[in-house]
Amino acid sequence: MDWRNKLDLIQNKIRGQLHARKIDDLEGVYQLMAEFDRDNSGYLDKDEFQKFLSKIGVFLTTQELRAVYDRYDQNKDGNIAYAEFVNLIRENMSEKRINVVRNTFSFLDQSRQGRLQLESLYRLYQAKNHPRVRTRQKTAEQVTKEFMNAISKRSKDSQSINEDEFLNYYADCNATLPSEKEEYFTDLLTSTWGVTSGADYVSPERLAQLEIILFEKIRQKTVTKDDEGKTAKKAFMYFDLENKGTIDIYQFAQALQKFGCVFSEKEIQALFNKYDSDKSGRLCYDEICGLIALMGSGNNANVNPVFQIARAPPQDTLNRIRNDLIKKGQHSVIRMATIFTNSDKNKNGTLNRQEFQWAMKESGFLLTKTEYDNLFRYFDKNCDDEVSFVEFIAFLRKPLSQYRMDLVNQLWNRLSNGESQISSQQFKQSYDASKSHDVNTNIKTVADANKDFHDIWKDVQHITQQHFLEYITDISSLIDNDQVFEKFIRNAWK
Repeated sequence: MDWRNKLDLIQNKIRGQLHARKIDDLEGVYQLMAEFDRDNSGYLDKDEFQKFLSKIGVFLTTQELRAVYDRYDQNKDGNIAYAEFVNLIRENMSEKRINVVRNTFSFLDQSRQGRLQLESLYRLYQAKNHPRVRTRQKTAEQVTKEFMNAISKRSKDSQSINEDEFLNYYADCNATLPSEKEEYFTDLLTSTWGVTSGADYVSPERLAQLEIILFEKIRQKTVTKDDEGKTAKKAFMYFDLENKGTIDIYQFAQALQKFGCVFSEKEIQALFNKYDSDKSGRLCYDEICGLIALMGSGNNANVNPVFQIARAPPQDTLNRIRNDLIKKGQHSVIRMATIFTNSDKNKNGTLNRQEFQWAMKESGFLLTKTEYDNLFRYFDKNCDDEVSFVEFIAFLRKPLSQYRMDLVNQLWNRLSNGESQISSQQFKQSYDASKSHDVNTNIKTVADANKDFHDIWKDVQHITQQHFLEYITDISSLIDNDQVFEKFIRNAWK
């Protein structure tokens, strides 16, 4: 039996049953799982998990339960953490749903600031039009309360939401909706935000049609053995008068006209907004050409989508960088981040090509010109010849899993004794360099590991939980094995 497909079907059934129980966000999922957590540990064992599934109407054979349990028990500790379960049912958000969310955010972001104020969202949200309220399954007050509670938790500054945070909120909603509820999901957004009432609204279905029309027009102008992506690039380059690799909406409209696409102004704007992922007001047309080449490669097996390949992560180079960081020791990501920060001469959070190359060399990485070019091109997201070094460093980091996060929080609570911060002196006295990851893996001597640690914190007077969390995240990103990480966390601090 193909268990991968079987598991996907079971997972979809779980989402369907959660939806049937009127659970519309992850808070409801957590509350429901907690009903079966006898010892309030935040985990469910196999028996508790089976009872949870039975409660929501999912009945499995012993073999099916074993396969599903293994899928959700990510760290193989014999238990399923709420977060492990939730993270997996949040996966597989369809392209159509993602487009609906992004289109809705664009509709709400009238000023094109890239952020929406929470207070404004609370006022704009039309709970009375929510499908649950229209069918009298919930009151408008219930829906409003659930919405405000859930979306506020997605805001990092507690005041506003960017597009990714908005998308994350709806990924939570997606977690309790089965795949066959596509129309329900679209209705959920368009009705609660009044999207269809806007004069500039273009539906996701129409947007998809526009893309097909654009591709077909380009295909008609492409010779048999050529690549649609190349045809598109020639046209965009013609209107890129400054040869920057980007075009504004006026130049985009001219290119569409050259292809023979007769679209309305709002349709051109909607198409432009979809491709303008960073909301800069300019399109990096290499990426658009990559998408067009990819569409074309499905029709012509002899054509490679060369633009898409150029934008793919240079994985071999990134893997080599990460392996070198591991060899340099547990603090190598932190030191690299410091070097990149110091290389930012104008302090705008980005590095130009020369600064980027210098920072890489200063960090001890000697790459070929091709490797530098591929690396820089990939991280130069908006083709302005600048790289956000925060994004680059973040790419090398791995966010803490829930399992590791719990370990770190337990350690912080022990070190801080419930206080919001601890002194640098107290923190340094608590550290045992002889039990560090560098010493355990024979990368450094105890003396060198101790000096390394003290150098990191030499200019810091007080350490907050956020500082500590970021510090451990940098170290965690270089430790693949959970048991090794746990050993480090439990033993390296007295």
